[in-house]
Amino acid sequence: MRFLRAILILWVALPLAAQDFQYPDDSTYTLAFWNVENLFHPGRDSLNPDSDYTPTGTYHWTLNRYFRKLNAISRSLSLIGGWQGLDIIGLCEVESDSCLIDLKRRMPGYDYIHYDGPDRRGIDCALLYRTKRIQLLSSRPVYVALDSTTRTRDLLYVCTETATRDTLHLIVCHLPSQWGGAQATEWKRKRAKQAIQTLVDSIYSVSNNPTIIVMGDMNSAPKDDIRGLLNMATLPEVRRWEGTHKYQGRWTMLDQFYVSLLIAEKAEMQVKDIDRLKEYDKRYLGYKPRRTYIGPRYNGGISDHYPILLRIKK
Repeated sequence: MRFLRAILILWVALPLAAQDFQYPDDSTYTLAFWNVENLFHPGRDSLNPDSDYTPTGTYHWTLNRYFRKLNAISRSLSLIGGWQGLDIIGLCEVESDSCLIDLKRRMPGYDYIHYDGPDRRGIDCALLYRTKRIQLLSSRPVYVALDSTTRTRDLLYVCTETATRDTLHLIVCHLPSQWGGAQATEWKRKRAKQAIQTLVDSIYSVSNNPTIIVMGDMNSAPKDDIRGLLNMATLPEVRRWEGTHKYQGRWTMLDQFYVSLLIAEKAEMQVKDIDRLKEYDKRYLGYKPRRTYIGPRYNGGISDHYPILLRIKK
């Protein structure tokens, strides 16, 4: 009887293994973006002033806590990708290559792109892609100047080719925060969006009907303010989610996808507020993302943002 049961388990498992997570339809792609909130390696980095996120720093950030966060990120991305998996993953608030190498070890089949940027805390944007489905053509950081002497976080531009030989232009961003007041800092986000617009215009100038996806933490409510692209977060079917970030009881859809008009009708956006990423909000009621720290107190979560998902259908 045990032998027959083992044969049955093997017979059921073989078709799943043979699929190797390939889509039945190669023209369907799934992307995710996630602000992973202060993904720092606990070792001291001579290039980044991250002393708070070390074992002896303010947050007592140990290897154990770091590995726990990495494991939770990889498992959560696997869950939100479902049986089909994620083809492309945009991240922000990542400190260094060390973090991405450690994350890649937990996510076989992916490679990553990252450039060190000018952020004063040492956090950058990054992109992971599934090598069996996505081929890297080129990538580069795009500087964002606030004035003649000051830069803010770089944009990450990545040009790829899909399994169906389509060119896919990707822009990952983390716009300036509202620290100091939303209105007082709005000009910084406008400068960053001007840089995005310039990049989008340059792509349109050399390509007819390009496929462009901008993904990122926009640090403001959704707006349709980039020519040639549609902000998916402005659509009625997306508004059923309260948001991706909660501050003092108020939700905002800070994390957004912009897509070129060529694929707008084929694209579907979701907020992945799965149970393992949330906790009860004792002060303001309801639920909120379960973050890693609340002030200096270790809370054991992953991020104060929910991830977002974009599925592009045939």
